[in-house]
Amino acid sequence: LKKDINKNKKTILDIGSGSGENSLFLAKNNPNALIIACEIFQDGNINLYNNLLKSKINNIKLFTGNVVKLFDQLKLDYCFNEVWVLFPDPWPKNRHHKRRLIKSNFFKKIYPFLKSESKIFISTDSVSYLNSILNSIYNIKSLFRWQNDRPQNWIYEKQNLPQTKFFKKAKDSYRPSFFIELVKIS
Repeated sequence: LKKDINKNKKTILDIGSGSGENSLFLAKNNPNALIIACEIFQDGNINLYNNLLKSKINNIKLFTGNVVKLFDQLKLDYCFNEVWVLFPDPWPKNRHHKRRLIKSNFFKKIYPFLKSESKIFISTDSVSYLNSILNSIYNIKSLFRWQNDRPQNWIYEKQNLPQTKFFKKAKDSYRPSFFIELVKIS
């Protein structure tokens, strides 16, 4: 992937890309950008790969490992213009909260990989996880500016966003989905 990342070209990282709905959405809306779909589960990667073949989209690269391993492999500063994390595993049990991806440490780890004024987009349908994310945002307020900091702007359905499998599950279960947009402070 190192050779594919060009500091002058728009590069978008889709963490936990699942079956690829968001990666495909991003690729279609950003045809000149490189989309890196990062997913550890093989089934999701196979589904995305099959959709790429069918749709003849060629601006998506798959990384089939943990995002931390991607960062270790890149060792480049200022790679990404956007980072998307839609519906990460909420790890609902208290004893598993340490496994949650979106924490203050995540923001500190990703910060050097973001270009100036880069954006991070996060969504969740877990109120518990949302509270944890909001706490993390408070802890890293010197690194990122919260773009849509009013609750009426958090509504996933009011944004131009993909209808992912997890969004549909939340909707079918009458759970609201929240959407957060952060901007890197340089």
